[in-house]
Amino acid sequence: MNCSNNIPRKIQQPNFDFIEGRYDFLNHLLSFGSDFKWRRVMWKEFDDYKSLLILDLASGTGDSSKGLLERGFKVVGLDLSQKMLKRAITKLRHTDYIAVVGSGYEIPFKDSSFDGITCAFGIRNMPDTLRAFKEIIRVLKSGGKVVFLEFSMPTGFILPVYRYYLKNLMPRIASIFSSKEAYLYLADSIEGFHTREIFCNLLSQSGFQSCKFKTLTFGTVTLYSAIKP
Repeated sequence: MNCSNNIPRKIQQPNFDFIEGRYDFLNHLLSFGSDFKWRRVMWKEFDDYKSLLILDLASGTGDSSKGLLERGFKVVGLDLSQKMLKRAITKLRHTDYIAVVGSGYEIPFKDSSFDGITCAFGIRNMPDTLRAFKEIIRVLKSGGKVVFLEFSMPTGFILPVYRYYLKNLMPRIASIFSSKEAYLYLADSIEGFHTREIFCNLLSQSGFQSCKFKTLTFGTVTLYSAIKP
């Protein structure tokens, strides 16, 4: 099984420091406001939990962390982009949010540090998926849950429409406000990412159990969850 995603080597991941100023705005615009709804579905995965310490992996500007904090959880946001995290700190300045600059391949915490882990639209940017999963399970406590929210390719009649939007319309709209290249990368990375079945198989291979997934918005986004035994 291929443990890495299939993004072409010529496609370079953008430097998110250069797009942080318009990042939130473009997320809301290009998803037609659906990114709020998708994140709420992710937060609900922890509705039955109390007083958790959660690691928000690829935390970005803190949109996912915000909802977790509002539910009473303690949140550590980890991201490679210092500028993104600075924006998150400003946005969440009246909370207990803790920002840490770091990589999902080398999470700077001890084994079994967190009760839960979230990652919204970030695991796709880590080419060696299995390596990332093994690091995630290392810092998660036994019985803890990991939840991923990620873009995916739909099937059926919507596929050609969605592909045209990804490849043509979305980069053109983004170029008005920000870096066109960043959103060309987004389109290619979505199309080259793992199928849902392979994603769950990689979670199982790294030691997780009870992997489940559900599709959102005609299959353009998928929510995954799994438990560390």
